[in-house]
Amino acid sequence: MNIKLISVVSALAVSAAVAQDYDDEYETSSTESVQEEAPAAPAPEPAPAPAAETSSTTSFEAPAASESVPTPSAAGFKVLHGNAYNLQGNELGASTIGGDMNAVYKMYGRKLIYIEPSGEEADLALSSGAMTYLVAFDNNISRDPLPAGISHPDDPYVAMGLFTAGIATPAFGVAVDIAIDKAWQSDEEKIGNTKNTEDRSVTEAGDYINVKFGAPLGAFDITANVYWLTFRQEVDVETNDDGAKTENDPDYWDLGASVTLSNGPSATNFAWSTGLDFLRQKSDRRQKAGPNTVETTNNDAFLFIQPRFNFALPVFVAENAQVFVGLNTRLPIFIFDEIENGDNSTNVYDFGLFSTPNLLAEMTLGEHWILFGGAAFEWKVIDYHTESEESGANYDDTSVISMRTNTTNANAGLRFSYDHLVIEASIADNLGTAAWSGLVGNLGIFFMF
Repeated sequence: MNIKLISVVSALAVSAAVAQDYDDEYETSSTESVQEEAPAAPAPEPAPAPAAETSSTTSFEAPAASESVPTPSAAGFKVLHGNAYNLQGNELGASTIGGDMNAVYKMYGRKLIYIEPSGEEADLALSSGAMTYLVAFDNNISRDPLPAGISHPDDPYVAMGLFTAGIATPAFGVAVDIAIDKAWQSDEEKIGNTKNTEDRSVTEAGDYINVKFGAPLGAFDITANVYWLTFRQEVDVETNDDGAKTENDPDYWDLGASVTLSNGPSATNFAWSTGLDFLRQKSDRRQKAGPNTVETTNNDAFLFIQPRFNFALPVFVAENAQVFVGLNTRLPIFIFDEIENGDNSTNVYDFGLFSTPNLLAEMTLGEHWILFGGAAFEWKVIDYHTESEESGANYDDTSVISMRTNTTNANAGLRFSYDHLVIEASIADNLGTAAWSGLVGNLGIFFMF
């Protein structure tokens, strides 16, 4: 039995019971209060006679039924959600704790604790004067700074705690994520007149630091981050065996940065964001023995540049429900390091267009409940991959053009709020699998102050 699913169903059942009990008590107390304390209604005053119409009189008239009247935005939706909400990344979705912690400045003025047992995460915001202090506990395997299109499935991270600290003000916000797994070892041995030393340092995959920044710019805002990530275990070894020195220095790291400009603060009927991702992935090894040095470049060393543009618009808006559709688009460009082996050399390039059509719907159910759900799939509109191998006067050029619509993912959930408490839970499944075979759950709880 899925533990996460059990926790989600239990949370929804408890929430429903609490909400029903509260509503019954509220209705009873409200009725009694009106019967005991309501004063007698004053006698009605005679209605004034209608004024004669003149050419200068201005009166309000209801629009004709055939006229197009803008539908007002649904009330009660602009609230802070947990990470179970808007997994599709729709630009018109409400704020989430994860998104606002990355934008940082949006956390200004908040006083809350967010606990997510299913994701093993906790976020704390405390405001004092013109400053909000932020602290978060998470795991590096669940908060990866890499942009869309980059992953390291062949080099799984070593699980380690992730600590976040930051500040938010009305003008800007800044925070730092840190996950550390490093070790240093030094050995020295002397036998007779012979002296041997070895210095070793080990950095595990998943060790990283990420600096985040966000600020409002009038009707827009800007967010950015810079990070360093070790994606494969690095073991650096230097030895000195009675004067014979050797060095083994592998490099398996990502140095990246992202920047995004958005009209989110002022968006109503059309929301957009545009940005750029940059990444330098280093994957090589330098081996030195005496005066001789050998450098080897792996085939996963590259330079990555990715422009992005997302947008969303409402297709249905009512007093208690709304539906948004969106399209998230990116253009990844990979330039792989040249690999040389004597007279042989290999050059690889890859670029394409990827889009993610997405749908987000939500509905209020009374005063305390919001039902939400959505779906999305990644569409590889087109991708071009070329590889060229040269050996002296000989060469072998290969190019591949591909396109694909990947399987759809969907999720649905409930948000219950009462006084200073918010409970939010969702379930998700990959629609391309057997029914419910990939079912997962998410549960998050807010304590607002």
